[in-house]
Amino acid sequence: MVFSFFKRSKTKELKNQVEFCMTNLSLGAADVYDVLIERDDVEITESGCTSNCEICEANLFAIVNGDIIKAEDAEQLLALVEKELEENSVLY
Repeated sequence: MVFSFFKRSKTKELKNQVEFCMTNLSLGAADVYDVLIERDDVEITESGCTSNCEICEANLFAIVNGDIIKAEDAEQLLALVEKELEENSVLY
């Protein structure tokens, strides 16, 4: 008989990862956050700092599945993030 002392972890549902810097959220990216939080295919992470300070100072940005997406305003950022999710989703 074979057994294990390790607990089996439940299979975690695969989702696209979107990360926001807390500072950038306060500068306007929160509008994008509010839209993406409603999507079932996206898991959002808020980081205190993503170490992208130069980008953060100049643009709104999000990190989508490891790629930095930046834009001048929230509307443009949302469009670019949705395009990235469509073209490079981890789900297909």
